[in-house]
Amino acid sequence: MPVTNRILTALLFLNLSWFSGVLPAAENASLNSQQRQFLAAHDALLAGKTSEFQRLKKSLRKYNLYPYLEYAELERNITSASDHTIQRFIKQYANTPLADRMRKLWLKELAKQQRWKKYYAEYSDRFSANKTLYCHYLNAALKQRKNVLPDVKKVWLTGKTLPKACVPVFKYLYDSHHMTPDLIWQRFMLAANKRNKKLAKFLAKKLPASERKRYDDWLKMDKQPLESLTRASTQQDDAKLRDLLVYGIKRYSREDTATAWSLWNTRIKPDFKFSDEQINEVERSIALRAAWRHEPEASTWLALLNEAAVNDEAKKWRIRSAIREQDWPNVLRQIGALDEEERSDEQWQYWKARAYQEIGRNVSAKIILETLAKETSYYGFLAADKLGLPYQFNHETVTSDADAPLVKKLAQRPDFKRSHELFKIGWDTDARREWNLAIKSMSKDEKRLAAKLADDWGWHFTAILTVAQARHFDDLELRFPLLYQDVVKREAMRNQIQPSWIYGVIRRESAWREKVRSPAGALGLMQLMPATAKRVSRKLGQKRRLSSSQIMEVPRNISLGSAYLRQVMDKYNDHEILATASYNAGPHRVRRWLPEEGTLPADVWVDTITFDETRNYVKAVMAYSTIADWKLGGKIRRLSERMPTVFTLEQIEAANKEDRLASKM
Repeated sequence: MPVTNRILTALLFLNLSWFSGVLPAAENASLNSQQRQFLAAHDALLAGKTSEFQRLKKSLRKYNLYPYLEYAELERNITSASDHTIQRFIKQYANTPLADRMRKLWLKELAKQQRWKKYYAEYSDRFSANKTLYCHYLNAALKQRKNVLPDVKKVWLTGKTLPKACVPVFKYLYDSHHMTPDLIWQRFMLAANKRNKKLAKFLAKKLPASERKRYDDWLKMDKQPLESLTRASTQQDDAKLRDLLVYGIKRYSREDTATAWSLWNTRIKPDFKFSDEQINEVERSIALRAAWRHEPEASTWLALLNEAAVNDEAKKWRIRSAIREQDWPNVLRQIGALDEEERSDEQWQYWKARAYQEIGRNVSAKIILETLAKETSYYGFLAADKLGLPYQFNHETVTSDADAPLVKKLAQRPDFKRSHELFKIGWDTDARREWNLAIKSMSKDEKRLAAKLADDWGWHFTAILTVAQARHFDDLELRFPLLYQDVVKREAMRNQIQPSWIYGVIRRESAWREKVRSPAGALGLMQLMPATAKRVSRKLGQKRRLSSSQIMEVPRNISLGSAYLRQVMDKYNDHEILATASYNAGPHRVRRWLPEEGTLPADVWVDTITFDETRNYVKAVMAYSTIADWKLGGKIRRLSERMPTVFTLEQIEAANKEDRLASKM
């Protein structure tokens, strides 16, 4: 459909009445009296209304969430609470997430009070990922004269900036003369490789005076790698210079892989005594970068790597580079080099069959494709397309009718009752903590029951994650709910896209978590970045200023996300695969991944997308969209329809230009 007609269609469907958010009063009206009392008690505590809190707390003594009031009260008084009171709480609620949360609070308070003997006694290895708590533990251990020197060195060796709690621990390294120039240099290079300039500068000042200029050398290597490499290649060999040269050549390969490879092999590697590990690191890095950029030398360079340099990433990109070049004998060789378990993965089985087809071994190809075509998956659907077979939708419920009493019994467990109550009052994070602890030690069969329970509650995201942990992937009803059909179908019609595609994107982006905010700041079901949401909203002539909560409103989120899908479709001449990749990685990256000349089959293009995340994303959205088609009960669009040939950027832009001219006629 011409772009102008699409805009007219959008205007005809424009109706902002459903954009109003759910009022707090409406939410509160759905709560029962105990839930309202609980929230009132919590608010009273936060407001410092102690008498009101105690009155409400007393009336809730038998309520499932009573431990959360006790936790909140103790948290508020942690500085004055006795050890006995805190230990009693931890023991009483040992089977809840509150026990570890309280222990963390207590440990922080013990460190603040410098009660190191008690800290050492109460610390748990479960908290080792928390660097502040772990460094406090090491400090406490040192105070008890424990030998934790290897652990201290391990913490030291990171390119990340560490919390202040680690300072006393590192002071021990200096005071005990274990902090050597080599140890400082190792961390300097770790910081340099992470481009943590502030930390690198700090560490350079700790080096011997004669070595401090290395920081300036590194800065020049970072900013002007070719000039610095050329100058450094004439200097006298030493270990630290070799470290800088390794950094510099890898840095320069980002600008020009071919020149970097040549410079490394002709002027740098021959003249310096690099370790085998350094040689492997550099050559693997340059070869992989060439593969990610689909450069013609990639397959050759990957083939030249020493076997010790060939990690899992290099193995897979040997295959992908051969696929991109459509060098089918090499595809078979590289798949054959995988171990038996890796070769059996349906991804490589599909490409083995594709390669067999291309070299005329049709019987061998058919045997593999017939097996794959029985699967409800991306490669299963591709295989069915190759053979002209109907798609298989293997649906098997996660539980049977006979399991209903067991699910009901599970719902009566105190931990699941707490989780459900927390979910109902909107404390989603606490609800998930309770749930995760409850299922942590469950068997697969028990997790299947738990997945059904979450689904019964309408807690779809948790049901999806739990059934995955149970390794049951065939319940297509539970794993792929089709919620908000009126909104999705309306937005699909408005934007002239398939509702199944919207469902595929939602399922991959958020798995139906409505209020989710990603670490990058993406919001809601369709994971819209705030800037994108506002830009799309303005383009549609809607609200110019949007808060995060407004962007997360389900109807608005689906509306803006669907409109953005339409926009990226317009950029790529209605090519669903390219638009899907663009939705995930951004249009500028997709342009770089297009073929520079000729065309590519869509399955080849998808499996050679540079980013692992985007490659897996596109495959998932295509599979999920196909399942959504099946569940919606209409025509099932085959992947062969969704995945037309991929053209060059010039060809796509020319086609878009023709569409624009046609729309004006």
